[in-house]
Amino acid sequence: MLRIYNPAQSKNKMTRSFQLLTISIFLILILPWIIQDGMFMDGMIYATVARNLSLGIGSWWHLHLTDYLSPTYLDQPPLTIWITSFYFKLFGYSMYTERIYSFSTAIINLLLIKALWQKINKNRPEYKNYWWLPVLLWIIPPACFWSFTNNMEENTMSIFILSSVYFMFSAIQKKSNRLIPVLLMATSIFLSAMCKGIQGTFTAIGFLAYALTIDRSYMRTAFKYTVSIVIALAICGLGLYLYTPATDYFIGYYHTRILNTFINPEMATTETRFYLLLRLLSEQITPILLCITILVLSVKYKLKINSIAKLDNRKFALLFLLIALAGTLPLLVTAEQRRFYLVPTFPFYAMAFSFLVIEHLTNLMERLNSTILQTIVKLFSFAIIIVTIILTITNFGTAKRDKEMLSDI
Repeated sequence: MLRIYNPAQSKNKMTRSFQLLTISIFLILILPWIIQDGMFMDGMIYATVARNLSLGIGSWWHLHLTDYLSPTYLDQPPLTIWITSFYFKLFGYSMYTERIYSFSTAIINLLLIKALWQKINKNRPEYKNYWWLPVLLWIIPPACFWSFTNNMEENTMSIFILSSVYFMFSAIQKKSNRLIPVLLMATSIFLSAMCKGIQGTFTAIGFLAYALTIDRSYMRTAFKYTVSIVIALAICGLGLYLYTPATDYFIGYYHTRILNTFINPEMATTETRFYLLLRLLSEQITPILLCITILVLSVKYKLKINSIAKLDNRKFALLFLLIALAGTLPLLVTAEQRRFYLVPTFPFYAMAFSFLVIEHLTNLMERLNSTILQTIVKLFSFAIIIVTIILTITNFGTAKRDKEMLSDI
């Protein structure tokens, strides 16, 4: 039977090949290393406090680490620890429970990036299946996959941060009943703050950033929704204030963590306030080089670019860059700066880079589309998956850090 060549079907197969490649890279960057013993101290502390809570040692607003070190744990807002404690009840009390939790947050982040990309490109079907691009640009910075292998608070915070922007676009796209997604956005921002404090509120500028970059006529509505979000957050804050255990917890958190960050020189991790900007550049080198490669290939093959689509994409790139910077620049106010603090902003840098090159990439995929390339990409993906399985099995029971200490224990 004679088969008729279908360009659209062939293009879909090409796209699915790169989707598979992205998933395989995601897995190899996390699975073989998250299974190993040994974890960064902060992630270990969060897991210990959560385990204690699940066993009835301490309570929701009186978290407990040890009798001698932080008998009343106040270093972070409690939401991540609350959620992790349920994982201990569900999966048991082994070292792998916090790893299951951390890996599940990585998967949820991936799905939210995909969902956000597809929602934004709801009316541009030629882009929707390219969700693998922002996912790839998100996961490849070292601090990102390191964070998910070490059970950092930022993993959970990123879930609510991404959810808030997803609900923001839901409100923008809806023709009626917009108050519901606006309130869901406010709820997500509040939950993000309950994971990591005030730095979890940076997406509150989302509507205003949208009006500035995409649609100036939206400014009045953007201002109204932003005020609504601020009022909703204030009501949530008032509710916590009126509940004495919560008030006591956050007063302790303020004195133990926030105030110390500014007045205690021992909390400083760097001599320059611009450390995180330098670190951001080093973390984003690989995504930037990948995008440059796409642009160079586009020029090499003399691809025709839709100037209108290119302009629209630049606007979205600027929008996500503003949101990402809103989450980055406030971190410079103290000298306590660590690379994983940037992780919640990485999805938005990935979105910004993706929109800058997506028109070039779609044309490039059409130009290079071939059965041979599809097969090569698929075979490479399967090879990565096989290596991932082998590494995960061989790394099981080994230590990735503090080997001698763990051996002594």
